[in-house]
Amino acid sequence: MKKVLTTLAAATVAIAAFSQIASASDDSILLRLANSHNAEHITSQACQMFADLVNERSEGRITIECHFAGELGDERSTIEQCQFGGLDFTRVSSGAAAEFAPLMNAMQMPYLYDDVDHLFEVMDGEIGQEVFDTLEDNNLVGITYIHPGSRNFFNAKKEIHTPADMAGMKIRVSESDLMLNLMDNLGAAGVGLPFNDTYSSIQSGVVDGAENNMTSYIEMSFYEVAPYWTYDGHSYMPDMILASKQTFDGLSEEDQQLIKDCAHEAEVWHKEAWEESEEKNAKIAEEKGCTLTTLTDEEMQQFKDAVAPMYESFLNDEQKAIVERIQALRQ
Repeated sequence: MKKVLTTLAAATVAIAAFSQIASASDDSILLRLANSHNAEHITSQACQMFADLVNERSEGRITIECHFAGELGDERSTIEQCQFGGLDFTRVSSGAAAEFAPLMNAMQMPYLYDDVDHLFEVMDGEIGQEVFDTLEDNNLVGITYIHPGSRNFFNAKKEIHTPADMAGMKIRVSESDLMLNLMDNLGAAGVGLPFNDTYSSIQSGVVDGAENNMTSYIEMSFYEVAPYWTYDGHSYMPDMILASKQTFDGLSEEDQQLIKDCAHEAEVWHKEAWEESEEKNAKIAEEKGCTLTTLTDEEMQQFKDAVAPMYESFLNDEQKAIVERIQALRQ
């Protein structure tokens, strides 16, 4: 109850602040965007590009202030602020957004996507929009998806080629039922720990490894304590930029379209920049002496078979229908 009251109080203050900003000029619009990543992160750069494009295309009439490093709260908090209209935009993960749009769960199932092109065909197509549409029931508007990079396993002990190689290993994952269940199905023990504790937990032997994208693997120096990397691509959980429905409904149709067009342009830039970053950091990993394992088709199929039961236990009929449509796009 205390947390709810605190959130409501913060939202009320934010609404009052926004009202003062918006009334400062009849011609200009000042909006705010929250992001939990630091300003140097590629995803943050995409958010800033989005803001700059909106300012440029509106000839300075619309300004979007970007706030990084969790300055305005964690992902859940910023989503709630958008619901109340106290915040205008937020960049969040699909894991955080799924509570407000349950169909999102269908988009983050393990081993669902063949590659980045398959992911973007889903995100930028009818399925992605249908999932976004469900956000409106919670006073949110989906603006654009952002490529999160594929998540892969890395560990301190040995190469991983099959789920059997993971038997008995302790792997740090986010504290979510989906990820913990994923590890159970792969024969490993999922350990839910805060992200910032990952390095020290591997170093001290509390866990044997973790999972993330290659850029984070290098930037967070995980390669120093876990030199074995496996390209299994178990997750492509899309990030996204969400807007407050209250804010968005207050804009003209022309401004709404301008914002969506600029966001999509930033999405396209981010996709290319992210892939370049992944390639660059993979080379760094090799130079650092890491073992980078690419799975054969037969080995990859063993991972997919191992998690197949999750598609029954985690999804309702509507979500299963979305998954079937995503899988059909592979053909």
